[in-house]
Amino acid sequence: MSLDRVELLAPSGDWEAFLAAVENGADAVYLGGKLFNARQFASNFDGERLREAIRYAHVRGVSVYLTMNTLMSDEELSEGVLFLKEAYLAGVDGLIVQDLGFVRLVRSLFPDLPLHASTQMTIYNIDGVKILERIGFERVVLARELSLEEIRDITQNTSAEIEVFVHGALCISYSGQCLMSSIIGGRSGNRGKCAQPCRLPFELVEKESGKVKNIGYKGSYIMSPKDLCSIQILDRLVEAGVKSLKIEGRMKGPEYVGIVSRTYRKYLDRLISEHKKSGRQYSVEDKDIKELTQVFNRGGFSKGYLEGKTGSSMMSYEKPKNWGIYLGNIISYDRASMALKLVLKTDISMGDGIEVWNGEEQSPGTVVTGLEVNGRRVENAKAGEMVSIRSVKGNISKDNKVYKTSDKRLNSDALETISGKFYRKVPINGTLYVKKNELAVLTVKDMMGNYITVNGTVIPEEAVNRPLTKERILEQLNKTGQTPFEFTDVEIVLDENLSMPISEINNIRRSALEQLETKRITPYSRKLSDDFDEKQKSLMYFPGNSRNKDRKLSISACIYKFNDKINYWNLGVDRIYLPFGALLTQKGREIVPNLKGKGMEVYIYIPSITRGNYDNLIKSELDEMLDAGIDGLLVGNMGLLGQEKYMSQFNIVGDYSLNCFNSSSIKQLAELGLNGITLSLELTLSQIKNLADIPEIAKEVVVYGRIPLMTSEYCPVGSIAGGFDSKTKCSGACQKSEYYLKDRMGAQFPVVCDRIDCRSTIFNTNVLLLEEGIDKIKKAGVDMIRLNFTDETSDEMTEIVNMHRALADLGNEALNPYRGLVERIKKHGFTKGHYFRGV
Repeated sequence: MSLDRVELLAPSGDWEAFLAAVENGADAVYLGGKLFNARQFASNFDGERLREAIRYAHVRGVSVYLTMNTLMSDEELSEGVLFLKEAYLAGVDGLIVQDLGFVRLVRSLFPDLPLHASTQMTIYNIDGVKILERIGFERVVLARELSLEEIRDITQNTSAEIEVFVHGALCISYSGQCLMSSIIGGRSGNRGKCAQPCRLPFELVEKESGKVKNIGYKGSYIMSPKDLCSIQILDRLVEAGVKSLKIEGRMKGPEYVGIVSRTYRKYLDRLISEHKKSGRQYSVEDKDIKELTQVFNRGGFSKGYLEGKTGSSMMSYEKPKNWGIYLGNIISYDRASMALKLVLKTDISMGDGIEVWNGEEQSPGTVVTGLEVNGRRVENAKAGEMVSIRSVKGNISKDNKVYKTSDKRLNSDALETISGKFYRKVPINGTLYVKKNELAVLTVKDMMGNYITVNGTVIPEEAVNRPLTKERILEQLNKTGQTPFEFTDVEIVLDENLSMPISEINNIRRSALEQLETKRITPYSRKLSDDFDEKQKSLMYFPGNSRNKDRKLSISACIYKFNDKINYWNLGVDRIYLPFGALLTQKGREIVPNLKGKGMEVYIYIPSITRGNYDNLIKSELDEMLDAGIDGLLVGNMGLLGQEKYMSQFNIVGDYSLNCFNSSSIKQLAELGLNGITLSLELTLSQIKNLADIPEIAKEVVVYGRIPLMTSEYCPVGSIAGGFDSKTKCSGACQKSEYYLKDRMGAQFPVVCDRIDCRSTIFNTNVLLLEEGIDKIKKAGVDMIRLNFTDETSDEMTEIVNMHRALADLGNEALNPYRGLVERIKKHGFTKGHYFRGV
């Protein structure tokens, strides 16, 4: 890939952040409307502001991508199309999207609109990229867990543009695979409302002993990663073939957006200008690292997973919010004057923000309004000086650490770029003819080949006193003011001894630049197809909505933790999902005939993440497993949907992790060849009931068991109990004991470690239980109910299956014999999920 085609993509959560992105060198910005984007708590852009932003950006040669990367219900799809229609007509350059059903509508209604797959789609391998290419995506935003080598392998094997996050907050879970905020607090990340419960305090506890595991004293925020910063390996990202370098931060202010954008712009430009010079070593200046750190960091930065897994080294265990830069430890604190003393480790000024770390969750902080050195009030103090900072309230003691959380000068510099001075200009050339007995003619031209010619309205006259000079004309032409243009080269053809009002030159310049501005944005205007309304109506219609939905329910069981000592063939379910890892063992394969002999369908459960060893094992082992009599696959990721040999030969059921949330998504997945789909765990019963009946694909819902809340490449067991960091190897703690996370309320979240690829899944503390809701599930048009089993005994599993069989066949009147079972389950904690509350 040519270096000069690498795009710097910056976030815009509001108008000021948008200006900061554009004025500080972004090639493109991404922003959201008031609905359907993954940052619902950002200010975002209404229709009028969005049109203004698109025009402002396009005049300056900047692209605008609209984020509509949340799941949409059937009721919301029409509203989503309506909002997108306005953005489409305004000339938006691309759409960042998660929902497959919405993709299906967009592809048909707006066929020329570039589609970008959000990181919420959890694409992490070439198979996933290829299936998205097939359904119309031009760009894929890869999962943030990939290494540089994996990214390079993907870019070399696809024609799709690859976008990668290079700076900002990291989610501890794979994006699109996290239900923690949703299930615990009702605020769904898939709906743009994540409350970030992962950044709250947790303890890692060994299940058998009840002992809390720690690595010395590093704090209790064991699920809170440091922010990503890849400025020091930007050259390697570019060399890996990345098309777009993405900065995270739509919840951040213009200061952050401006500083981060200008820093990455500086080094991307440096790479572009020096890439042909042999022997040049890429390096980053310390002052730029310091500015990035000052504007926002969590315990410093990490390179995420770009250079591989680093365990605890990438985590911010002590504090989950912005740290700023370390100022020093308090030498003394006078409570009467509320003044603290310390020796500075970095410079400080009046107006800077500071925070005192006193061990409490809410640290005392203030803006510096009183600063003294040797008893003398000063505006600034240097590193190494002992200072007194006044008016700092709170529970403060000697030796508390102090951090500078904001720098007034740095923020002011960033805000100056959006103050109206408009530092970012479009270079243009001009030629002005001022000839005797002719109207003046000005031609302006930009670097894209656009040009405008404007005639004046006043014929020049013979000069009486002071004739026009080229210098005087040039002075007026260069007064481009708050327009987006600046002249880099002007040719003036001027006859001798002529006079013309200066206002005439100003008018000609103003008219030419206004017309050039219009010409630069005109190519982005679009029109809808003549049959747009008819197409939309057809796409939103699903035959079968009026069918009788009260049908016989089949029962499936998904075994998350396989135990070869349990006789699963005695469960009495219609279908069993066995984990792929279990079938790698001889004992796992040997039970397949027993299961088949009991009339069960046997499916292999392939999890949502299969990076690394998993992908290799699937390619080498899956065919042999299927030959052993397996009926089909439960697929948790998009990548496997593109593998024709499996799609054509076996029944394929999509797991809940595909986030199927509406009728259009069901239709899209049916078109991709799925025979069944496990509906999103975030749908309500009412929404499920209103979903379309599509004969080609059966609907399944989870009604019992622990819900997987997140899948993470970071393993808290390996990093904390196993001692894994950037300098050590994991000691294999997960092979010796089982662990759970305990939150501040005492809730226990089991951690299941995947030993094939060293990956962790965190399950909910409470068990999903819908014993009195099975009747309603049955009437909602569902074909199969699923029971998830993790840590139940053989007898418990059998009893739970029997209860659900009785409820499915006879209704709630069959519940009485199982009241004791229900009470035992509820005693340990239960939830009804989102079936009655939604997200």
